[in-house]
Amino acid sequence: MRKEIIFKISILIFMLSGMAFAGSLTVESDSQEFNDNDRKIYLEGNVKVKTGDINVLSPRAVVQIDPKNNKVNNVEFKDNAYSYIMQDGKKHEIKAKLLDISLLNKVFSADGDTLSSITEKNKPVVIVTADKQEYNKITNTMKAFGNVNILYKNVETLSDSAIVNLTKNNDVKVIQLIGNARLNQDKNKINASKLTYNNVTGEAVAIGNVYSKLITEDNKEIDVWSEYQSYDKKSNVVSASGSTKIKYEDYTARGPKVNVFSDKKTKKLNEAVFLGRSKIETKGRTIEADRITITLNPKDFKAEGNVKSTIPNIGN
Repeated sequence: MRKEIIFKISILIFMLSGMAFAGSLTVESDSQEFNDNDRKIYLEGNVKVKTGDINVLSPRAVVQIDPKNNKVNNVEFKDNAYSYIMQDGKKHEIKAKLLDISLLNKVFSADGDTLSSITEKNKPVVIVTADKQEYNKITNTMKAFGNVNILYKNVETLSDSAIVNLTKNNDVKVIQLIGNARLNQDKNKINASKLTYNNVTGEAVAIGNVYSKLITEDNKEIDVWSEYQSYDKKSNVVSASGSTKIKYEDYTARGPKVNVFSDKKTKKLNEAVFLGRSKIETKGRTIEADRITITLNPKDFKAEGNVKSTIPNIGN
C-alpha cells in the first residue's frame, strides 16, 4: 500500500511540475491528500523528498502547486525538518522547525531554531545558528537573521544578521556581520556595527563604533577604539581611523589615524604609529605632535613634528 501511495505521489508531482526541474522529483510519505481548491498536496508521516542532490526529511510537508501552470512552486516542511546536499565531498545541512524550499529557484528558507552547517570528512567547517536563515543554492549565499552565531575554524562571531558567501566548492569566501557585530579569535576580539571578513584575501574591515582588543607577543593587551579599522593578513598590519584611541598599560594615545605594525622576526604586533596631530598621555604628562610612534617591546614612544609637552602640578 505504501509503495502504491509513493508511486502515485511521485507520478502526480512529476506530471504537475513539467519542466520545472532539471531532474526527476521523488516524494515518499505514509499518506497523502490532494486538495484541488487550494492546489496543495498534504504529506503525512516519514516524508522524504529528493530532487537532484537535494534531500529533505520531515514528519509533515505541504506541496504547493501553481494554479496558472500546474507546476510545483515550493514545498513547506514542518515539525523539525532536515535537509542536506552532498557536493564535492562536502555536506551542507539545514535544520529548522519550519523549512520552506523553492525547488525551482533552489532557495531554502528556514525558521525557528535554525542550524546550518558544512562538513568535510565528518568534520564541521562552518556552523551557523540563528532565528531565521536563507540559503540560495544558485548564488551559493547563506543569510541569517536574529541572534546569529557563526563558528568557523578558530573564529566565533555574533551579530544581528549575517551574510556568508561560499565558493562553488562550498568553501567560505566572505563573511559579513551586520548589527552589533562581534568577532573572537583566540584571545583577540573586535566589536563594530558592521564587520566584513574575506577568507580568500585574509582582509577584515570593521565600521562604526569599533573596539578591538589585540594581544601582544608578551601576552599584554592593546585596546583600540575608532570609527574604522582594517586588518591585512599578508602584511599583518592593523589600521584605524576616525576618533582613534589606543590604550596600552599607562599609555593613552589619541589621533586621527594609527597603524599598528608587527615585528618582522616575531610577527607579533609591536609598533603603533599615529599620523596627523596626535597626543599621548602617560604618568601625568601630555605630549602632542604631528607623529607619535609607540614601541611595545621595549616599551617606549617618540614624538616628532611641532612637539608640545604639558606637565601639570610642577609646584608639587
